[in-house]
Amino acid sequence: MTTIYQLYKINTGSCGGCDSEILEAVATAPDLAWADTPLTADALLLTGPLLPAMRHPLQNLTTIMATLPVLAIGRCALDGHPFGRGGVRAQAKLTVQLELDGCPPTPEEIAAAIRTTLATLAQEPRR
Repeated sequence: MTTIYQLYKINTGSCGGCDSEILEAVATAPDLAWADTPLTADALLLTGPLLPAMRHPLQNLTTIMATLPVLAIGRCALDGHPFGRGGVRAQAKLTVQLELDGCPPTPEEIAAAIRTTLATLAQEPRR
C-alpha cells in the first residue's frame, strides 16, 4: 500500500515560481495530495520570504500545530533572497524539518524532498 502524503501550502510573499513548481509536483505525483486544512495535513509547505505581515500568523499556526512538519521550499523561503532578508533562517522560534534551496527547485526535486523528509519523520519515535 502506498502512503499518500497530504500537503497544505502557504505563500508568505513569494513571486509564485515555487508555488507553480509545487503545483506541478503534486499534480504529477500519485503519492502527493492537497489537504483541505492544516489540521488534515501531513506537512506544511512554506514558500516566500516570510514578509512581516505573515510572521505572527505563521508562528501562531506552527505553535498550535506543533507536530505539523514545516517544509521550506525555495531560496526565498530560506533566507529571503532575492527579496531581501527574511525567510525561515531569520525566525529563531520556527522549527523547520526541510530547507529545499532553488529558485525555484524542480517539481521532481520538490516531490523527492517531501517524500524523503516525511518518510524519515515517520521512522522517528513520537515525542
